[in-house]
Amino acid sequence: AAAAASSSASGSEAEQSIAQLQAVLAAAHKYGVLRLLRWAEGQLCDKLSCEMACSLLSLAHVYGATELERNCLAFMKANMANVVKRADFAALAPEALVKFHMHCAGVEPGRKRKRDDE
Repeated sequence: AAAAASSSASGSEAEQSIAQLQAVLAAAHKYGVLRLLRWAEGQLCDKLSCEMACSLLSLAHVYGATELERNCLAFMKANMANVVKRADFAALAPEALVKFHMHCAGVEPGRKRKRDDE
């Protein structure tokens, strides 16, 4: 029972740590503290999991955290079978879903496609 309680406590601590990092990311974005934003991104990248990938991708999209976004997309692609089963994947914003599909297709965002008639 003590091991289960310890595991539950560490899970709760991990969730609290992620929530704090998300708050730091939001504050860094709000006040334009780029170094803090990049630090929080890096810390959140280290905590990626199937449970957190979709919410962190949404967060990265909102706050323009490109490194976190790239890491989330790569993680989601590598763990696609588990990630797409989750309810939060179905709830992703359309823009985030487009970015995910583009990443899976190997299309770089912001790269202009050449038209056949040019």
